[in-house]
Amino acid sequence: MKTIYFVRHGESESNVGAPVFLGESSLLTERGEEQARFIAKRCARLKVDVLISSTAVRAKATAQKIGEEIGKEVEILEMLTERKLPSELLGKSREDKNNEAMYARWLMSFYEEGSRVGDGDNFLIFKSRVSEALKYFVDRTESSILVVTHGFFLHMAVALVLLGETFTVDEFKRVAVAVWMDNTGLTRFDYRVAEDKKRIDRVPYQGWILRVWNDHAHLG
Repeated sequence: MKTIYFVRHGESESNVGAPVFLGESSLLTERGEEQARFIAKRCARLKVDVLISSTAVRAKATAQKIGEEIGKEVEILEMLTERKLPSELLGKSREDKNNEAMYARWLMSFYEEGSRVGDGDNFLIFKSRVSEALKYFVDRTESSILVVTHGFFLHMAVALVLLGETFTVDEFKRVAVAVWMDNTGLTRFDYRVAEDKKRIDRVPYQGWILRVWNDHAHLG
């Protein structure tokens, strides 16, 4: 059996309403730094073979604090990053009505079949990337992996675990709006193989198991 611990990054500037669209460059806030210290101490109680972070600054900063606490170097993996904004929006003001309209269209591209705005991610692109990430973890040799990633990434990941590869955009919409992930929330997926001899209601099962979702007890 393989265990993947997912941690959402600490609170970032974008989470609290930065005046411009920041994308991956969004920094942790002072509160986010504190949250990262809390989750780092929590992770010190976990058995972890490897620590991996997305390429986003906020995720790497969170992972660095965890790494210092658990004594692991941070690996960086691009496929773990959050859904990507259209590059036309990066650094642009949120007060501009045209920018806000493009942002709204981009958000809807994750809930509408075939819609895409500029070079930003959409439902199909993002679903494919998260699916590839889950397959990548299955192929890793380590039995316990700690991953620092993002809220929407985890929405897509849990949809893949619960609904399988063929879920539709309408099915995803129901999952995405019905679950939530707090900053530095801790989630656990296990991957069971036939050799584990695990059964659910006496039925053999191989695949991902959702064990924990958004545990944030470390935040009090």
